[in-house]
Amino acid sequence: MARKKKTVRRRSTSISLIGLAETLIIGSAATQMFGNVNLVSFLTGVTSGSNAGTGFFPSQDGASRITLPELIGFGPDGWDAKYIGGSFGPDGSLTNSVMNNFKKNAAASITTAIVTPIAFRYGKKLFRKPLSTVRRGLKGTGVTV
Repeated sequence: MARKKKTVRRRSTSISLIGLAETLIIGSAATQMFGNVNLVSFLTGVTSGSNAGTGFFPSQDGASRITLPELIGFGPDGWDAKYIGGSFGPDGSLTNSVMNNFKKNAAASITTAIVTPIAFRYGKKLFRKPLSTVRRGLKGTGVTV
C-alpha cells in the first residue's frame, strides 16, 4: 500500500499593510526609547525639532538624538572615521546618551510596545467587514490588509 503524500502548504509572499503598520509603530517605540527619535529619523538621520533645526544634521542635533548615520560615521562634513559611533559633546558618550534616553522614554515606549499588538488584534475584529471590502479590492496585487 502506497503512502499518501502530505500536501505542502505554500507560505504567503504577500505584504500585509496592517502587519507593516504594527511593526512600524513598535519599531518606532523602540528607537524612541533608545535613540530619542522615531524609526524613520533613526534610519535616515533627518531629525526635526533639534538644536540645529529640521533636516540632516548628523552629530549636530544634540547628544540625546542618536541616528544610524551618526553611528556609522557621518558628520557635518560627510563621512569620516572619527565620527564612527557618533559625537555626543565634550562630556557625553553613547552609553550615557542611551541611558538618559531610556530613563526618559522607557515607560511610554514599553507601554506602546505592549498595547499596540492588543489594539491591532481587537481593531481587526472590530473592522472585519470594512477590511474585507478592501481585501477584495486588493486581491491579486500581492498586498493584503
